[in-house]
Amino acid sequence: MVGRTLYDAALAGGAQALGQQVGTLQVGQRADWLVLDGNDPYIATASGDAILNRWLFAGSDRQIRDVAVNGRWVIREGRHAAEEQSSRAFAQVLRELLG
Repeated sequence: MVGRTLYDAALAGGAQALGQQVGTLQVGQRADWLVLDGNDPYIATASGDAILNRWLFAGSDRQIRDVAVNGRWVIREGRHAAEEQSSRAFAQVLRELLG
């Protein structure tokens, strides 16, 4: 499928550009990954590489459920780990600016 070909080429190209062996999950390596929402109707009605095709070519961020960066979760169930703290800080800045 086209999505798989493009995805694999992007991984290989990124690894080459960085001059590092990246793009695979291996013990001891840092990893970034995401988890799509399997309950999303557009995702749930596909399987295998068709899921990747649908998400790459017609998906949206609403279909991303979880994200890990460097092996640590930063988004779980669609919410960023620092979302509450950021919202409070933003509200404080607005109060200070708007009086």
